[in-house]
Amino acid sequence: MQTTATKYRIESVARAADLLCVFLQPPHRFGVTELSAMTGLTKNQVFRILQTLMPSGFVVQDPETKVYRLGPRLIDLAAVAVHGTSLVHIAAPVLDQLAERTGETVNLVTRLDNRWAICIDKRESAQRLRITARVGARFALHVGSSPKLLLAYSPPESIEAYLRACTPLTRFTERTITDPDVLRAELERIRQQGYVISNEELDPGVCSIAAPIHDHTGQVIAGISVAAPTFRLGPEQHQATIEAVLWAGREISRRLAEYTLGQFGAPRNERSLG
Repeated sequence: MQTTATKYRIESVARAADLLCVFLQPPHRFGVTELSAMTGLTKNQVFRILQTLMPSGFVVQDPETKVYRLGPRLIDLAAVAVHGTSLVHIAAPVLDQLAERTGETVNLVTRLDNRWAICIDKRESAQRLRITARVGARFALHVGSSPKLLLAYSPPESIEAYLRACTPLTRFTERTITDPDVLRAELERIRQQGYVISNEELDPGVCSIAAPIHDHTGQVIAGISVAAPTFRLGPEQHQATIEAVLWAGREISRRLAEYTLGQFGAPRNERSLG
């Protein structure tokens, strides 16, 4: 008897999924012959699936050994799944309100690992000229508003470990901070003021302003930012944008705490950004 699962099953997609799952087994690197034996697929089928997955970054091939392994795009997807499931759901209405209020692009960013931050959700600006970052995009922690904020609120030993590992710091524009001592001072300033303004540090002509999101213990787990061309987010717009992102950070933090502590009750009207 045909079930819903079998009725709508696409065999080529199922084979690709099964092939990817093989890489969960040690040593996590395999050639076409090994993959064929492990999946029951022909070598030709394995090869065609791998060649289909490679351009999207789901698998990569070692140019010397010719073996395959999982690619960086799957790491991005895993990071969004692990770090962002409840956060993205809870933050969504606040991102909507912040985007509507500012008219600019809104990004939700969390830490991927010891070196990178990752975008886990966004709202695009309705402007014809807008700043955008894809969900899953990774950013070095020493540059940009939300990444730098996440680094600032890290334990001191984590900051120093990053500087040891990443110095010399990559320069993206003329305004990127690459001096470790200058960066330390900047991180201290961020902690004192509670927000970040990043002006053309990552991309020329782009300004972004970010505020922290805390979990129920008070730990900073993400940043929410507004990004726009500098001619639309100049000094005269900074204060209003700072107030908006600070509100958004506090509101998401409050909702996260309620969710974690099991205090969500019946659906209620969304609070206005006001």
